[in-house]
Amino acid sequence: MFLSLLFNSNIVTHEMRYSLEVFFKVLFPSIFPFFLISNLLIEYDFVNVINKIFDKFTKKIFHSSNSSSFVIIMSMVSGFPSGSKYIKTLCDKKLLSLDEANYLIVFTHFANPLFILTITNNIFMDKNIVIYLILSMYLANLIIGIFIRPKKIPINKELPSNNYYDFSKALTYSIKDSYNLLLLILGNTCFFFLVTRLITEYLPLDIYMQTIINGVFDITKGISNIRYLNISDISKAILVLSFISFGGLNINLQVKSIIADTKIKYSNFFLGRICQLAISSSVFLFLKTSLDILLH
Repeated sequence: MFLSLLFNSNIVTHEMRYSLEVFFKVLFPSIFPFFLISNLLIEYDFVNVINKIFDKFTKKIFHSSNSSSFVIIMSMVSGFPSGSKYIKTLCDKKLLSLDEANYLIVFTHFANPLFILTITNNIFMDKNIVIYLILSMYLANLIIGIFIRPKKIPINKELPSNNYYDFSKALTYSIKDSYNLLLLILGNTCFFFLVTRLITEYLPLDIYMQTIINGVFDITKGISNIRYLNISDISKAILVLSFISFGGLNINLQVKSIIADTKIKYSNFFLGRICQLAISSSVFLFLKTSLDILLH
């Protein structure tokens, strides 16, 4: 890579521009609003509101305390790696036990729905497939969460009130916190875009192998390449789900860096991705077959 910086600077420059373009056109607009609003909600004690609303649901379905409700619900709408971020935050506040954190990190890996809609634009002839994709992602993770749920329900804990009446202070904090996470995402994206470009540049790979390698390293680049494959919509959908479920090395390293100074096990997250990879495709095929029959 270092030699490529010296002797193929045009390739490196082009890939850096491309990664920045993808970040600011796809990742930033689809992720930043969710991170910003979710941080504001935390500062204004919305965690307790969600916990009270979903308390019975969380206990009954996942056998976890109401403190985990916020992590589950917000990770479903914010997108990765927000799940690990919320888990770490509540662990730091002593609102989640280590056992609960290690349980939640297995199945709170969700792609932002807006990100999926944006990145899969013009990939599928059948527009309903995107809906099946989103449903399959949610259902696969929830199935994992139910299957590995603990036997005992932890004691509920309540988040202390911040009492932020100064909106400018809460907003400033939320912006800074969101940008720190986005900066991590940007750096990882640039790095893995460069790595995959150099691999595909120097190895004689066809378009199919290039797409798989791109998806293994970075899901954004992998999914973007799927549109060029001459395969059926179902095959494309399974590839998209596979990339999302695994998360790519990019997301895996982001999660690992977020929980680096905690005792939360990265291995739990990784095993969860393998399980999601296996389950999500089966759920997708079942949903598509069933719903197509009902609709027609």
